[in-house]
Amino acid sequence: MTVSTPTAVPAGGQFTVGAAATDPNGDPIRYNLMYSNKHVTGGTGFSHVTFTQTGNGQFTATAPETTGVWKVYVYAYDGHGNVGIEQKSFKVVPPTVSGTNLAKGRTVTASSYQPTGSNGPQLPSYATDGNYDTRWASDWSDPQWIQVDLGSVQSFDKVQLAWESGYAKSYKLEASDDGTTWRSVYSTTTGDGGFDLISNGGSGRYLRMTGTVRGTTYGYSLWEFGVYRN
Repeated sequence: MTVSTPTAVPAGGQFTVGAAATDPNGDPIRYNLMYSNKHVTGGTGFSHVTFTQTGNGQFTATAPETTGVWKVYVYAYDGHGNVGIEQKSFKVVPPTVSGTNLAKGRTVTASSYQPTGSNGPQLPSYATDGNYDTRWASDWSDPQWIQVDLGSVQSFDKVQLAWESGYAKSYKLEASDDGTTWRSVYSTTTGDGGFDLISNGGSGRYLRMTGTVRGTTYGYSLWEFGVYRN
């Protein structure tokens, strides 16, 4: 079994998997792929893989949206109740966003933050430190917001929200020149976590994400809040 890029698969990106099987009786082989996130969350469950079969035991698969070391399992069925299974590990990394991140290292404020965590308080400033090992996390209630100050009015082309497991099902992005009057940049009621790349441009000194409906029982949590100019 082979995995094309075992050390650097971008979240939500495409990669190839190969695990050709043969049957001694010449029966046709049916395949299925599954992911395990045991090394990401410690869980023992499996999730389905979105994949396209391109040949005998050759597949193009879509990587999970959550970073960390995953396992991909290939199941080969012969149609008579027999199955062969093989697995490989691969690492999901944050997707690369082109352009300059105007928010990196800038001042961040939020409606709340969790006072404790694995590395201490989950501070708003962690959302713009460029480090995917730290995160901002809010109180466990709706609504909550986080706001980055770009230092001056800046034009931008896209925004990336890198959600930890505490994601927003419904949220809005707004921009402001003065921190008082806000204009809409983007909104959704169908958020599903992972990495949201919002290609709605605009301008402003302040960018604010307001979460109105949580996708989990936990608070809102972002690894990174990026604002990019091409």
